[in-house]
Amino acid sequence: MGFYMQFRFQWLDYDRYVRSNPLLSSPPIPVENLGEQDKSFDVRRLRVYFRGALGYPWLSYKLELDLVGNDEGLRSVFIPPGDPATGFVGVDVQSGAEDKDGRTVKLLDAYLNIAKLQAASVRLGQFKIPHGREELVSDDRLQLPARSIASDFFAPSRDRGAMFFGETPNGIIGYQVGAFNGTGLRTSQNLDPDLAYVARATVAGKGGYANTESVLDDPAKFHAQASVSWYDTTDKPRRKSPTIPIGEIRDTRLSGDLELFWHRANLIAVYYSRTIDTDFDFDMPASCFGAFLNGRLSCDSKGYTVQSGVLIGKRNEIAGRYSKIDNDDQIDDDERTEETLAYTFFLRGHALKIAASVSVFKLGVNAFGSSGFDVQQGTPPARPVYLATFPDAFPGLKDDKNTLVVIQGQWIF
Repeated sequence: MGFYMQFRFQWLDYDRYVRSNPLLSSPPIPVENLGEQDKSFDVRRLRVYFRGALGYPWLSYKLELDLVGNDEGLRSVFIPPGDPATGFVGVDVQSGAEDKDGRTVKLLDAYLNIAKLQAASVRLGQFKIPHGREELVSDDRLQLPARSIASDFFAPSRDRGAMFFGETPNGIIGYQVGAFNGTGLRTSQNLDPDLAYVARATVAGKGGYANTESVLDDPAKFHAQASVSWYDTTDKPRRKSPTIPIGEIRDTRLSGDLELFWHRANLIAVYYSRTIDTDFDFDMPASCFGAFLNGRLSCDSKGYTVQSGVLIGKRNEIAGRYSKIDNDDQIDDDERTEETLAYTFFLRGHALKIAASVSVFKLGVNAFGSSGFDVQQGTPPARPVYLATFPDAFPGLKDDKNTLVVIQGQWIF
């Protein structure tokens, strides 16, 4: 039985562009930046887990619960404009409550391992999909207080399914192949006839592939490793209205990573790509803004993360990271970037540590989630005006530049 908690204080300074005159709908439309600051304390993670063997060493299990995870807050879906002849200008649909207090219990991991043969083992239940290297590192072993923006965007995280996995006796070559619902943890069941599939191959030096990040966990000698993975899922959303045609959303992702470990330093690089194909433009995610503007039914996204750290003495680690996402490679100014510098002081290894980090996030004016993106949507019934169509429509509108300072403590029992 184990337990760990992460408690943090964070200070966020962020841009918030708004229209100076909300009633003005014809360009040029002046804007102003009402930059704001938020300060908050947060129990980022509070988890309890159980793991062990069921009578045989090759028959093991894990159960992990999140005592503060809350995914029931306010949600927003952007429905893009359709045929101009209809006069429909697009709308933001919101549901849920903003004032959720986070008090909930959420099942994260619940799986059974049948690993009698090193080369051919089976995992059944709910667990992380083996795609996206950062996501596979345990939360309490991360090198920085949080994962990169690229990992959050491209990695599918947990789902329910079955997986075959194994490796050679020396661990140099490994594989993972699985089938999952393709819904993540959003719903308890898959409500269409298609599943999600994943395949991953790893290669490493003696000792096998290590899902670690912190220099504290690096091997005593030089160690190199790499992996490639493929993930594919097809979703057929159920329609609430019989007047809306039924179509498919096809989501294919690729990822590759390379890690170099020394005794007191490491270098980690991860690359991601994602292609989404739909039958109808209203099924395209809001991150694919360019597809909305150009009437495309396909969207290609790419991203990467480069991260490195150095261990000073036995208790101090300094790490840095750069991460970038190109939401849609056929439109400009929709990239998102992250630059983070972090320091960790280990009082007792990962069991008791304090980390501090400074992050700078930049969001392009055409990137979903930026205030510049919101400014361009306008307020119905006004028709949206886009910089991609009218470059001078919003004088003074720039990319969002947000700064996040985090101080986080972790303890494990």
